[in-house]
Amino acid sequence: MKHLRKMNNFNSYLALLSALDSAPIRRLEWQKHITDGLKEYCALIDSSSSFRAYRQALAETQPPCIPYIGLVLQDLTFVHIGNNDYISEDIINFSKRWQQFNIVENMKRFKKVMYNFKSHERIIAFFSNFDEFLCEEAMWQISESIKPRGKRTNQK
Repeated sequence: MKHLRKMNNFNSYLALLSALDSAPIRRLEWQKHITDGLKEYCALIDSSSSFRAYRQALAETQPPCIPYIGLVLQDLTFVHIGNNDYISEDIINFSKRWQQFNIVENMKRFKKVMYNFKSHERIIAFFSNFDEFLCEEAMWQISESIKPRGKRTNQK
């Protein structure tokens, strides 16, 4: 998580947080220092106040950066649905178009500088090109094998 944040990879940062917050994982009991650390990481991606902390961090971020695409798409959707295409029968709503332009233009600034990564076949092979993953039911089975339902353990 620290490394993803340092790299300004907000999309993977949120993907990892979402995975850790999935029901099969969340139900497992974690040591206090781990849950405290996760709370700190979650503060950046807190959805209250329209993701204010994340939007502020993104505004201050210098490229390269991978923004959280879900919020970009959400913003574009809200502008699209929440505003008419035309002000009147033949007058285009340029305010709507300007808002859409600003959202896309803000994301384009992060493409101006690229990451300098080299492909590592061992790492790619480890993830099996992301072709193999566990469905929710399989994750529940593993979660319940670690901590059967109704069983409570002590946190350390």
